[in-house]
Formats: sequence, C-alpha cells, structure tokens
Amino acid sequence: MNQEFTASDRRRAILALVLVNAMWGASFPIMKALNLQIDGHFGVTQWTASGWLRVSSAGWLIGMRFGMAFLLLVLLLRGMLARVQWPHLLAGAAIGFLFCCGLLLQVMGLATIPASRSGFLTSLVVIITPMMNTLVRKRLPRRCVILGALVAVIGVATLTGLIAIENGQVSLAKDAFAQWTHGDTLTTVATLFFSAQILLIDVFGKRYESVLFTPSMFATTSIFAFAVFGCSSFYVPEVASGGWIGLASEPRFYFLLAVLCVFPSLVAFMWMNKYQPRLTAGQAAVIYTLEPLFASTWAMFCPAIISAMCAIHYANESFSMPLLAGGSLVMLANVLALWPERKTTTRDIVLQAKGEE
Repeated sequence: MNQEFTASDRRRAILALVLVNAMWGASFPIMKALNLQIDGHFGVTQWTASGWLRVSSAGWLIGMRFGMAFLLLVLLLRGMLARVQWPHLLAGAAIGFLFCCGLLLQVMGLATIPASRSGFLTSLVVIITPMMNTLVRKRLPRRCVILGALVAVIGVATLTGLIAIENGQVSLAKDAFAQWTHGDTLTTVATLFFSAQILLIDVFGKRYESVLFTPSMFATTSIFAFAVFGCSSFYVPEVASGGWIGLASEPRFYFLLAVLCVFPSLVAFMWMNKYQPRLTAGQAAVIYTLEPLFASTWAMFCPAIISAMCAIHYANESFSMPLLAGGSLVMLANVLALWPERKTTTRDIVLQAKGEE
C-alpha cells in the first residue's frame, strides 16, 4: 500500500540524508586505511598485491562490516525485527545483493586510488540513476540528462588525469592512457549496481515500510560477501603470520571496523532505507551528490589521525587542480542531470493536440 508523506516528513528526510552522506563520506578514508592495514599484514603494497588478495580482502571487510552491523541491529532493535514480513525480506535481499556487488568493486578500486577520487567517481550514480530510470520506462533520456552525462565524461577525464591543465591551457595528457587505472574502472562499474539499488529502494519503498528492508539487506550483503571471500581466499598467493585470523585479532583493526559498522553502516543505511522513499529518486540522488564533497573533506585531515592511532602510513590528501576542476565538473553534471522537468501546461497540451491533427 502506497504511503503519503507530508512536507514535514520531507524536510526531516532531507536533513537525515545529508547526515547519511556525511557518514558515507567518512567511510572512504576509513576503508582506505583498512586496505592499508591488510596490505601491511600481508607484506604487500597497493601496487604489488595480487588480484586474488584484493577480491578476498574486499569480501572479508564487507562481510565483517555488515555481519557486525546485522548483529548490532538484532541486539538493539528487536522490536523492529518483529515487524519484518516476507515482502520486506525479499526486497531487502534484492537491494542487498545489488549493493554488495557495487561495494565489492568499490572497495577493490579504493585500494589503488585516493579516497577523494573514489568519492567523485562514485557520485556518477547521480547521472546513471535517472538514465537507468528512463531506459527502464523505455523513454529517451531528457536533454539535461544527456548534457549532464557529457559534462560528467569531461569531469571524470579531468579528475583522473586524462586531460591535463597546464598554464591555463587544457589538452590531452601525454600519458593519458596510463592515468586511467584499474581502480577507476572498478569504481565506475560499481556505480551501475548502486544506481540499480537506489531504483529498487524507490520502487519497494513506495509500497512497504522501507526501514524494515534493513535486516535482510545487511544479512544478504554479509552472506554474499563472505561467499566471495570463501571462494577466493584459497587462491591468494600471499602468506601472512596468523592469516586472516591474525589480522582480526589486532585491536587497531577492530577500532576502525567498529566505527565503520556503527555509523556509515547501521545508522546510515537504516536512515537511507527509512527516509529516501519520502523523496523522489531524483531528489534523493541530488542529496547524494554531497557524498564526494564529504569524502574529500574527511580525506583532508582524517588520514593523519588514523595513521597516529593505527600505526600505518596514510598521508592527508590535498587539493589539486585536477581534483578541483574535475570534481567541480562532476558536480555540475549532477545538477544538470537532475534539473527538474518543465511542467506541462494547458497551452502545451493544446499545441500538442493540434500537432497530432
């Protein structure tokens, strides 16, 4: 049954989703730091780690993160669990599967690219979501969506170094093909899954109480991630003292994981599932453009704090011209893609009818 929301509901939803994006933004440097801890434990760097270690570590981190978040939910919110029914379970499972696929790719990509860069590439979901929506409905994308996509391509090219800006001149970088990394590709593909996830929440959230999707979403994400870890861990060539159990026993590792479980996971996704359906998918996507801004802000000072607390080498990021110019273009593309449609007036209907005569 469809739910009706008031203006007050929508204002609370906007505030909640802004805070959600602040928490998600913090997850980028935290996940980057966890990847660095894994690299140090296995004696590799971001450039020498094997592909199997990247897949296995991503599955393990995500499985641990959302498995712990699910346990916290069970312990703290038993009343909510009692209201979960089959439609909520199935919807949450579908949402969780898509989300896990995207998150696996994003975490693997984040191992080799800066947190701020990952945040801006992830924000492409704001452009892909309305384009996906129009294709599902078998309609051509609106002109502003197409324009936004073109601007986004230029922005991503600038952000990743494919386009060089020197002495006020813009040109194709001499080493353009070397600038686009494997991590960029993985993160960009991840946005396709995140976009599909947003559309599913929008569809199911208009029919059911969406916060009740959270338990099965967390459970599905954790189970699927651990399945990926289980299948890939046998092929990891790197050997470490104590293996994964040895890493899991380090207090400094659990400190970051605990922060990640409580705020960017349990609180943020419960609020997202609860409040996003109070807005349109397009309105929610506009608010999600704040995520890369928060990610870049956190990445400017959090790494030094994390390094001191967890004994890893993770330097603060700094502003650069490609980040500033490319990030600004991506943000502009997001605004263009989500520009509201012109409302159809009586005059438009009359003119359209005359044209069909």
